[in-house]
Amino acid sequence: MCRKSSLIGYNWNMSRQRQTPFIDSLSASEGVFTTAQAARVGISRSALAKACNAGKLVRLAHGAYRSAAVTSSPADEIAAAWKLTSPEKMLHERMAYDAWDGIVVGGTTAASLIGIGDFFLTPICMYAPRRLKTRNPDVRISVRQISREDVDFGCGFAATKPERTIIDLVLDDEELSLVRDAYHDAQEKGLDLKRLRAIVEGLTPGRARKVRRAFEECNLHDI
Repeated sequence: MCRKSSLIGYNWNMSRQRQTPFIDSLSASEGVFTTAQAARVGISRSALAKACNAGKLVRLAHGAYRSAAVTSSPADEIAAAWKLTSPEKMLHERMAYDAWDGIVVGGTTAASLIGIGDFFLTPICMYAPRRLKTRNPDVRISVRQISREDVDFGCGFAATKPERTIIDLVLDDEELSLVRDAYHDAQEKGLDLKRLRAIVEGLTPGRARKVRRAFEECNLHDI
């Protein structure tokens, strides 16, 4: 029995030594990563579970992890929610213009990330070109077409830029006084009025009218 237990322990240690470099490499490249991403580079579910038990990984959600060696961030849960919408794809694959899937963090969540207006990170607001289901009660996914041009990946996931974010705040019926504050904050950060106007022009007639009406009520620049 002692010899058998020693052999099991030896095999586990060898397995951990083989998979640890892959876990470290995936953590370094992806930040928050998924079970499906791990499987692509040869990391088993059992190795992930054991790494969590050993305190090497932190489980953020079902199927999403980050390295315990990295300082936690309020954006970790947002990254997990976004990555789980297409769990098998690596970040660089989703960043490619010709592979843009249209799934993006936006609205109040994006505004909070950017630092415009007085909004909260949660509930996590996301948009997708088609209906997506989620089991996460803190995630709300609405159907909306977002251009890759209006998206930034600086946080490690797709989030709308200020120009698109302000427009979506209006479309999501956020309080106009808060939209006005977000607009002024964005101006201080270098809001691109030319791009903002171009986005409005690309909306459906009804949505464009809604945005223009809101801007008039807020006494903002004519768009």
